[in-house]
Amino acid sequence: MAGKIMKAMIAMGVSLGIVGLLFTIYCNVQLKTAKCQTYSVDHTEKIKEVDYVIVPGCLVYKSGKPSYALEDRLNGALRLYQEKKVPKIILSGAARENKTGKIFLTNRNVAEEDILIDDGGLDTYSTIYRCKEAFPNKRFIVCTQQKYFKRTGYLISKLGMNGYCMGIDKHQYKKEIYEKFRDFFASDKAWIECNITKPEPVYSLEKLPIK
Repeated sequence: MAGKIMKAMIAMGVSLGIVGLLFTIYCNVQLKTAKCQTYSVDHTEKIKEVDYVIVPGCLVYKSGKPSYALEDRLNGALRLYQEKKVPKIILSGAARENKTGKIFLTNRNVAEEDILIDDGGLDTYSTIYRCKEAFPNKRFIVCTQQKYFKRTGYLISKLGMNGYCMGIDKHQYKKEIYEKFRDFFASDKAWIECNITKPEPVYSLEKLPIK
């Protein structure tokens, strides 16, 4: 009897795993349908002027040094700012990430009044949602790694932001395979948030404004 129950539980677990994988594949296919323009930091001459460039938060080391991923995003935003493609930079992520980003940019002659802080952008969904709501009818460009284009572009499209992505891959990143694997499964969350749950960010703009 116990053996039959164990076999049934294993069969159920395998079935659920297969269903979960198929759902993830479905979500990834759906994310590819998003129509979001993408550019490369190596060809900024093709980029039209926008109102804001968004730098999503990323790892900051205990020393306070930004990870290569965050450094590349910041340098991408800096280049657009220096080339007069954008007048304002939004740093969106955890408070420590944003503080590090602000120091990085001000040390490179970006005026403090041209840097906006969004400590409520705890994930990409929240970042896109909050920026779009805070600055309606404005144009945005998101500086991120190319491996995140699919998910970021989908969120931009589904949340109704007038924006696009710019790839800024300049370094060889650690745990690259793991990050791609993680983002593959993160497509589930993006699809569910945009089509089913449609949550508001943890922090509303009233409680935690972008400033």
